[in-house]
Amino acid sequence: MARTADYKSAFDVIGPIMIGPSSSHTAGAVRMGSAARKVLGDEPENISISYFESFAETHAGHGTDLAIIAGVLDFPTEDPRVKTSIEIAKSKGINIEFIEETGTNVGEHPNSALVRLDKGDKHIEVCANSIGGGTIKVRSIHVNGACALMNHTLPLLVLYGEGPLGEFNRCINTLAESGLNINEEIKSQKDGKTIVALHLHKPIKVELLESIKSKFKSIEFSNII
Repeated sequence: MARTADYKSAFDVIGPIMIGPSSSHTAGAVRMGSAARKVLGDEPENISISYFESFAETHAGHGTDLAIIAGVLDFPTEDPRVKTSIEIAKSKGINIEFIEETGTNVGEHPNSALVRLDKGDKHIEVCANSIGGGTIKVRSIHVNGACALMNHTLPLLVLYGEGPLGEFNRCINTLAESGLNINEEIKSQKDGKTIVALHLHKPIKVELLESIKSKFKSIEFSNII
């Protein structure tokens, strides 16, 4: 059971307007796919999804496959195209793979999925839990080998690049000075690549995000809401 603090209001527990029978297995799954799409920043060429525990047992019957693919295609939870998302993805030439894992659950929750996306030379992985009411917790984000481990609900702002750590610190300071309420910073570096996940109190305003992007052009930003 998720902590009460994981939900901002009663509407988060009830869940959003959606296509599908279950907020956990469909609405939450759409948001998992959407989170991965935002980290990639583009429509993928390849999609590989690993399911664990309850998701592994029920994904086909509960529409989880359709839901995650819909999220990757940037469809909202209430979009009627959710029902035909796999067909739409295949018509675009996107390769899709579903894996029912029987080993260690890397998400450490019955409703866990690991979404892997590829586009050109960019490979990303997002592991998340669907904790009810369409709410998800992100457990890890990988971008080309750099990895940030966490256990956070949305919103998240993810920064990625190959520049010096000081540039990322300056960016974070600029965001804070601009009034952005940052609950926690998760930073990781590997082979010259840096990834930073900022857990936010509220989603960043579009105007602020665009302004920050113009000032720090060497950093990729993923706004996950």
